[in-house]
Amino acid sequence: MLAETLRGLAVGEVHELITRYGHRAARDMVAAEDRRYVDLAAAILGDEQGALGYLYSGFAMTALPHRRLADDGEAWQRQNGRFNLMVEPGFIPGLDGRPSRQGVPYGSRARLILLYLQTEAIRTNSPEVRLGNTMHDWLDRMGVKSGGSSYNAIRDQSRRLSACRLTVSWISDDGRSGFERANIVGAMMFAPSDTRQGSLWDETAWLSTEFFQALRDHPLPVSETAIKAIQNSSAVMDIYIWLCYRLRSVSKPTLVPWPALHQQFGSEYKQIRQFRAKFLPALKEALAVYPDAKVEIDGNGMRLLPSRPAVPERRVFMLSPGSGS
Repeated sequence: MLAETLRGLAVGEVHELITRYGHRAARDMVAAEDRRYVDLAAAILGDEQGALGYLYSGFAMTALPHRRLADDGEAWQRQNGRFNLMVEPGFIPGLDGRPSRQGVPYGSRARLILLYLQTEAIRTNSPEVRLGNTMHDWLDRMGVKSGGSSYNAIRDQSRRLSACRLTVSWISDDGRSGFERANIVGAMMFAPSDTRQGSLWDETAWLSTEFFQALRDHPLPVSETAIKAIQNSSAVMDIYIWLCYRLRSVSKPTLVPWPALHQQFGSEYKQIRQFRAKFLPALKEALAVYPDAKVEIDGNGMRLLPSRPAVPERRVFMLSPGSGS
């Protein structure tokens, strides 16, 4: 059954069809249900000089929730093997001086904002990130329009991210345990809270010292073109980012069993078979925008095979201190 689920049309075959016959011809050669993968693959295959995004590599092993949680709820946690992420909601002082509780950030928009904040911090080598026209233009380039409900969602998630606190805990190989705790945003200047589209873009955020240092020490490069193609699905984004992190260091076939995949990507599903039914289509989308990824799926789980990095090393460079572009 698993083989049939992934076999419908192998992602590698999609890439080959596009390379040989072109995007439009490839769409006509596959079943209607596979055209989504053709479109995704075509976007990344045509990306010759695409921009890079950067994320703290810790986000590859743990992630934010996909759906909105109760705003008055407690901290949210996700465990992945020896690692555990806890996200605590926080408060922002209002104009009247009273604290306003912000819920836990969630979904694809929170992930896009995180990508922007971290990419800009690496690009400018500074924890100060303008949420001005730069972010407006970046979101537009990523296919996110800044008007209406999208504007409200971006503003809401930016406030949630600015208020929350992260705690990452782990157990080391020798059995010792430890944790690191930090705010993502150490300070933020908010524009007046009104409905004018321009108000969001006048804000400025400063990444906390601890988070900025962790980002500088452990950056994970990703393709902005890939993120743009999958930016409406937080589940696909998480799988893509995880593959970017894991496959760059795989030197021999490595099995990730279904219980481990379930724990990391689908703990909200009670049964592994329920999770698997949702995971496999999302995995195919992630693989469509990572042409060089090599994985195998069977009844035991997913086997990671030695693969070329999602972003060619010749395109990856770290800006030296003081450089601004």
